[in-house]
Amino acid sequence: IPTELTEENTARVVVRMTAGGPTGRQLATRLGPELEDMEDTDITWEVAGSALADALGGGGPPITVEVSGNAITELRRAASLVKERLDATPQVWNARSSFEGGPPELRLTLDRALADAYGIDLAALSRVVESSLDGRIATTLTQGDEEHAVTIRLPTPRRDALGDVVFRTADGRQIALGSVAQFNEVEGAREIFRRDQRRTAEVTAQVADGFSQPDAVAAVRAALADAPLPPGITTKLRGDEEERARTFGELQLAGVLALVLVLMVLASAFESLKHPITVLAAIPLALIGVAVVLVPLAAPLGVMAMLGLIVLAGVAVNDAVLLLATARQLMADGIERKLALALASGVRLRPIVMTTLTTALALTPLVFGTGEGAELRAPMALTIIGGIIASTAGSLLVLPCLYLLLDDLGLPGWLRRRQPAAEGT
Repeated sequence: IPTELTEENTARVVVRMTAGGPTGRQLATRLGPELEDMEDTDITWEVAGSALADALGGGGPPITVEVSGNAITELRRAASLVKERLDATPQVWNARSSFEGGPPELRLTLDRALADAYGIDLAALSRVVESSLDGRIATTLTQGDEEHAVTIRLPTPRRDALGDVVFRTADGRQIALGSVAQFNEVEGAREIFRRDQRRTAEVTAQVADGFSQPDAVAAVRAALADAPLPPGITTKLRGDEEERARTFGELQLAGVLALVLVLMVLASAFESLKHPITVLAAIPLALIGVAVVLVPLAAPLGVMAMLGLIVLAGVAVNDAVLLLATARQLMADGIERKLALALASGVRLRPIVMTTLTTALALTPLVFGTGEGAELRAPMALTIIGGIIASTAGSLLVLPCLYLLLDDLGLPGWLRRRQPAAEGT
């Protein structure tokens, strides 16, 4: 268990979980009550994802709510409200605000009525507070050829000591700072960001055990939909959710590009657009198999499943290409179309089934695998396995019929078969 000092008065303890052991949330729940008794110590938990998940996503917390506004007071209140909503959402846990865990600050609240009555200059008052805390150079002390600055400041910059500081107003009266202002020790913001010239805070959370990230995102959206936010405050889901949405868009573009490339290759091989369309029909059949596998198992259609679909676009057409290439070769030898398709299905049955079985069996360990990132690899393996099995069955049973249908529609032969009857009349 390595320990590292990240910044002043802050240490990070990294615990690496073993396969089959407790989850990060279970460990936090078990050790949390024991560590809460430590005095003057703030304990926070951060459950990191697997190396594979970090490589696919941003590597940050799965749920990140960005709270934007201009007024720092309203922003702090809004961030606290968002955190309360996330704490009440069972799909997420370990909600944290960027206003938490910061250094302690001393907040000065000025009594405006008294300040106006005494004619207190706010700029002068701020200089008094700054001098009391940081000190003020009163004079210089010369010793030989060296000069030393003499700084005057409070011996102990406490809140009570600041209240006793006496300063002069513009009309010469001496007033104690504590009589016109109140001092409150508050927790400062850990981080304050800026986006589009607006102050921004972040509220992060982890996905709870037993829930997928899409479920957690939907629950967070519902929890924030009716949140009574202060005027001028906006919220937006960012972090891993934003990265996931961007990745989905890129994968959809990659899927379309894969289909176009496959169509171009098939068109050049068959020297026609009719037969490539027949081959590409194996892809919708494969999608049926994907749905049959993923829906009953409640497997999410995430980034890895989308990658599996892109791989499937190239793998699913292999059996159809093999079947139609054999059938067209038999037709070229003078065999009738229906008989050629039936013979091709019988000749290529064993190679097609063996290819499908070897691919499915090779991916099976990913479905039942354990270790880091196993829950991410399983949807991809399930997608490919379900797709290739469905595409194999469709290639043997459906594609021969589709080939005959498109061949009749694409060629005027069926019209010519009716021409003799028309001439006889």
